[in-house]
Amino acid sequence: MSVKVDTPSETVGERYLFALVLLWSFLGMCFPLFDTDFWWHLKTGEWILSGNGIPYVDLYTFTDSEKPWVDLHWGFQVLITILYHLGGVPLVTLVKSTTITGAVAVAWLAGGTNLPTWKKAAFWLLPIICIAGRGNERPEMLSQLFLALWLWIARETDRRPGLIWYLPLLQVVWVNCHALFVLGLVVGFCYAVDAVVRELANGQFGLEARTAGPDLRTVGIVGVAVAIACLMNPYFEEGALFPLTLYRKFSVEKEFYCQNIGEFRPPIEFVLKYRLLALRNVYLLAEIGVWLITAVSFVWLMVTRRKWSLFRLLMFAGFSHLAWQASRNTNIFAIVSGFIACENFADACHAVSPKTTLNRSTGSYVNGTNGMTILIVGLCLAVVTGFWNEIAEKNKPFGLGEAPNWFIHDAAKFASQPGFPQRAFVSHIGQAEVYVYHNAPQRRVFMDARLEVCTQRTFELFNQILAAMAVGDPVWQTRFLDGELPVVILDSRVSRLAINGMMATPGWRLVFADRAAAVFLPNDRADQLRLPFADPTPLIDPDGRLK
Repeated sequence: MSVKVDTPSETVGERYLFALVLLWSFLGMCFPLFDTDFWWHLKTGEWILSGNGIPYVDLYTFTDSEKPWVDLHWGFQVLITILYHLGGVPLVTLVKSTTITGAVAVAWLAGGTNLPTWKKAAFWLLPIICIAGRGNERPEMLSQLFLALWLWIARETDRRPGLIWYLPLLQVVWVNCHALFVLGLVVGFCYAVDAVVRELANGQFGLEARTAGPDLRTVGIVGVAVAIACLMNPYFEEGALFPLTLYRKFSVEKEFYCQNIGEFRPPIEFVLKYRLLALRNVYLLAEIGVWLITAVSFVWLMVTRRKWSLFRLLMFAGFSHLAWQASRNTNIFAIVSGFIACENFADACHAVSPKTTLNRSTGSYVNGTNGMTILIVGLCLAVVTGFWNEIAEKNKPFGLGEAPNWFIHDAAKFASQPGFPQRAFVSHIGQAEVYVYHNAPQRRVFMDARLEVCTQRTFELFNQILAAMAVGDPVWQTRFLDGELPVVILDSRVSRLAINGMMATPGWRLVFADRAAAVFLPNDRADQLRLPFADPTPLIDPDGRLK
């Protein structure tokens, strides 16, 4: 708990600095859509709004057809579908940018209220970079906002104990938008343990005495209500336990999924595999920096005040575990760590005496505010001019709409013509979602990116087929036991070996090619449809680098 200090109202310069930080966050999230998961979320949202209801069985694959499907994302899917039909991808991106920036704003307001604004801005630089690294149009954009609200309520209950009763309502909304609702339980657990321990310690062992906030009985009642709220989803206990399914994939089944899904890999693996090249990734460097700064904040608080916070330490340990287990957790880790670091440094710097006054008129304070303002303005300019994209991953240029020549829209539409097979083998499980969007559920794919539906066995068969295609071995056709061969769609960026192999496979014909994908059909089916050999030239330079 922070000791309160008498602080005058914020200056105009400080308010401008806070606004600039949020502007930089917003601009950093404004990049063209390239996340392929968007399309199955959009398809499911359209399915729901068309009156079909929330899905309970798989609708999109023919390998795992009719398998139970727990779709906790349905609230997010309805939201983006409405936005998409109102303003297309640009509107979805703008709402995404606003939502994630809102999460940053809430987390900013939650932690380090007594910290000078310019110092808080400095501490939030690296977390915002981490968050932007995964600032995609996914359900986790809502999870970041809900997580920040949990942090804010947990912090504000010292002054306004009644806020704790909003947590069950927040959890009901969260559980119907994303499986990461479990993070609310993590925050709640850390808060409850801290409350009990501080009550028992009564100011000893370097812990602040618990003199404010809801009583332990209320904490317990709300904890039970939050747990019950997790059951209030269309799948009841299956939905409440669903996060365990996802956690299993990057823990118990880690060896398989980390090798096949990039975002499931621990960040340390990127460092060990790519070494110096990995350390040129600004998002990875930011994550390492966030962890180090937050760790130092605990040491600094202990050294300066001989104090520590069990709540923050438990949170840091738990979210660090998630962050180092899988790179997909970077953004949620950054939200929590930004809050923790600001809280620790605020306690260390401004809680020496209850009568300490924060003097905003000193030269160092004014210079700090002005200097940070200039830095944030420079970062905003770096984003809009494209300089930031050049020094980062080069896949997030400032702008709206879809990433050019990335999604296989035209190939998916071409393969939906009458006479084409009702099944498709799409070599990129993310791009399979584009085919799903245009063709499902009437036409289905071998496998897509919904790992909660597709089994490990399906994934292994998928890899075996793709490997056989890459060497021109027609044995992969025997995997389709009923003899009904699918249309084969190979994306031009990560499946170039498979394209070359299929070009040399007897009995198959390239019938469509653009810069995003190649479409192959058996010769007899192509003859029936009167489809000639397609010109493969567009596949040679999918990124247009040879011009």
